[in-house]
Amino acid sequence: MLLLVCGMHRSGSTLVWQIARQLVDGRPGLRNPRGIPTSEYPAAAADPADLLMAKVHFRPALNRGDFPDAGAKYLYTYRDPRDVVASLYRKGRAKPGDPERGARNSRLIVRRELRGDEFWTSRKDVWIGKYEDFRDDVPGLVRDLATFLEVDIDEAGVAKIVADVDLAAQEQRAVAAKAHGVDDDLRVTSNHITDGRAGAWRDTLTDEELVAIEAEGARWLVEHGYGVETAVGTRKTLDLREPEEYQPKHAQSGSSVGARTSRISGEAGDLPAALLPLAAAGVLSLAAAVSSRRNPGSSSLLWAAATLCGVAGAYCLGRDDQRPEDLVAAVRRRFGR
Repeated sequence: MLLLVCGMHRSGSTLVWQIARQLVDGRPGLRNPRGIPTSEYPAAAADPADLLMAKVHFRPALNRGDFPDAGAKYLYTYRDPRDVVASLYRKGRAKPGDPERGARNSRLIVRRELRGDEFWTSRKDVWIGKYEDFRDDVPGLVRDLATFLEVDIDEAGVAKIVADVDLAAQEQRAVAAKAHGVDDDLRVTSNHITDGRAGAWRDTLTDEELVAIEAEGARWLVEHGYGVETAVGTRKTLDLREPEEYQPKHAQSGSSVGARTSRISGEAGDLPAALLPLAAAGVLSLAAAVSSRRNPGSSSLLWAAATLCGVAGAYCLGRDDQRPEDLVAAVRRRFGR
């Protein structure tokens, strides 16, 4: 049998690993070596005398065939992708401006995590845990995992596991990992413990990183009960929202988050940045056509200016990850047509 702990990075998968490891302790055939190649997973899943427990994060290069449905149980955790990115940056002590950060890297991280989410949740026998739900209810997490793994446990057993995985114990393990290496049963590294608050991304991500993340994952965020904070996030989720929710959630709150959203959204009625150069391109094209016979020289200059404006508008559309129909919809919302 294969028991695989998987999940988004920084989403509580190590906590789930530790609890599950204690719940199956003593089972015949149990082994949980680090560094085992995924190519060995199918054989373990097919062997009733084996109980291979492993932990893995998704990466595009994974061989999908190494993750069978028959003979395997999956424990999957997920979290607000904005907090995933922010926690990875804090774990790596990467400050704004660091080459490991920025809009592009943030977007690539989210793309990887969402591809993993689609893959892991499609497994046949999978437990799915939302970090924001279980982080403050560890006893409930223990009971839930015990039920999924078909392990009988009383309240004394629950209390013992909860005490063993509390934050103080984890911090001590992080220190021990730095001095003695990572324990195969605990899987806590020296820099493992960071700020686990939900929404801590607000103190970490730059505006550009936030826009890039929501451009990639806005629909997933809303579909999984998270809000969006940016104009691009709002545009991408219009069909998932009620009309009164079209504006970013905190746009009128007066809070620091509201001020941040205003900076990202823009102040001109949330009109896309591409509108002005594209409108200018249209006007200049018309003027060039009108003057083409009377003044060919001026017409050429006008066509050149129209082309430059069109290029600038296309750049803005690409930068903000907008489609032409998004532009039309924004204008109609702004002017009520």
